[in-house]
Formats: sequence, C-alpha cells, structure tokens
Amino acid sequence: MSLLGAFVSWYSRIKAEHPIVFNFIEFVDESVTSAFVGLTAFMILDSFGYPWGICAAAAGISENMAAKLLSMVKQMIEDRFNYINKGNK
Repeated sequence: MSLLGAFVSWYSRIKAEHPIVFNFIEFVDESVTSAFVGLTAFMILDSFGYPWGICAAAAGISENMAAKLLSMVKQMIEDRFNYINKGNK
C-alpha cells in the first residue's frame, strides 16, 4: 500500500510539472516512511482490539500524513538554508 502512495505522489508531481519529477532517494524515503508509520498505526490499533477495516483505514491516513509531514519538514529546512546562505553573501 505504501508503494502505491509513493507512486501517487510521484504522479501528482508529474501532473503539477514539478521541476524534479522523480528522485529515487525521495521515492525510497517516502516508501519506507509510509510503510513504517502505516504498519505502526495498524499494529497499535489492532492491539486495542479495533476491527481490521478501521486499522487499515487509519494506516492509510497515517501513511499519507507522514509523507506530507516529511515533505513539509524538508521544505522548511531548505528554506532555512536558503535564508542563511543569502545572509552570508
């Protein structure tokens, strides 16, 4: 399921004509992060006795949120480095 989420993210970049359409490291990073967070969310909810349908839905939502959070943090770090580099010139 996480690979499908990473593929959808890649495809949305193509549709938005993002300058860097495909970066293998970002793809692997999104896939591993999504898989880890999704599996963790599924296992936590399953341990509380929730039905598997609810666990799977929560896993999918948490995978998406983790990927978005990762891209937001990456953008914040890039913006911060760009700000610092402009101040040094």
